[in-house]
Amino acid sequence: MAELTVRIENKQYIQGTNVLDNIEFDLGAGEFVAIIGPSGCGKTTLLNLISGLEPSESGNIVFDGEPLNDQMCPPIGYIFQQPRLMPWLTVEQNLKLVQPNTHSDTIGELLSSVGLEGKQDCYPRTLSGGMQRRVSIARAFLINPKLLLLDEPFNSLDAPTAARLRLLLIKFCQRQGCSVIFVTHDLQEAVYLADRILFLSQSPSRIVHQEAVALTRPRTESGAAELSWQAALLAKYPSLLAGSVI
Repeated sequence: MAELTVRIENKQYIQGTNVLDNIEFDLGAGEFVAIIGPSGCGKTTLLNLISGLEPSESGNIVFDGEPLNDQMCPPIGYIFQQPRLMPWLTVEQNLKLVQPNTHSDTIGELLSSVGLEGKQDCYPRTLSGGMQRRVSIARAFLINPKLLLLDEPFNSLDAPTAARLRLLLIKFCQRQGCSVIFVTHDLQEAVYLADRILFLSQSPSRIVHQEAVALTRPRTESGAAELSWQAALLAKYPSLLAGSVI
């Protein structure tokens, strides 16, 4: 049985203008799915609908056997494009926003696991961009999510920092056994991380293609097998990243 079932007939912000159009897919327990689509096609909107941050008036999202709208506190972690830390709160206080009763020792252990040992009392302004992203990753995993949503979390980071955080993400997901939906513009990143990739069209968005990443793990960023798989896919579908299989 799929852990997550997404059926969205459409999503409108302006009457008569669809952003999403007949999006349907399942996510299995422990599966890592990447979503790629042109800028402005509605990828963030899709994540917001799945998370419950935006209402889904037309369609149905079922998580762990129950409609998402019927669940009071679904175990969903969300890592946004920006860390979204409260600047007037310390790192520990930011983490406790999602789990107020968490013991300080647990916070300390989690921060150590993301390379932020001893940073509990620091304020976000004293941390680098990469360190703030690590805080946001720790915050998402503090609730032990069964489903993790990520919206291009590494797109504005330098390459070495992004590579370290992608490896950290892999380790966390393997340890937690959670299912993942990861939005990205970077096909190479998707090939490195995902079990399956969904490709969206221009808005109004629909799934134009999906492809299982038939590569063994562990994988290598920019490895020969990974680059060869990517090249073969784009040779078969040259306009895929623009949202078309024609």
